[in-house]
Amino acid sequence: MGTDLQTKVEKYETKAAQCVEWARQAAEGPQRTFFEVLANYYGELATNFRQVMEKRKVA
Repeated sequence: MGTDLQTKVEKYETKAAQCVEWARQAAEGPQRTFFEVLANYYGELATNFRQVMEKRKVA
C-alpha cells in the first residue's frame, strides 16, 4: 500500500510541476490562472497523500 501512495505522490508532484511550467509559459490571463489553480490542486493532492503516508508510518 505504501508503494501505491508513493506512486500517487510522485504522479501529482509531476503534474503540479508541469502545470507550473505551463502557467509560466502562458500569457497573462485566464489560461495562466487556470494552470496556476491546477498546479495548486495537484500540489495539495500530493501533500494529502504524503500526510496519509506519514500517519500510516506512525500507526
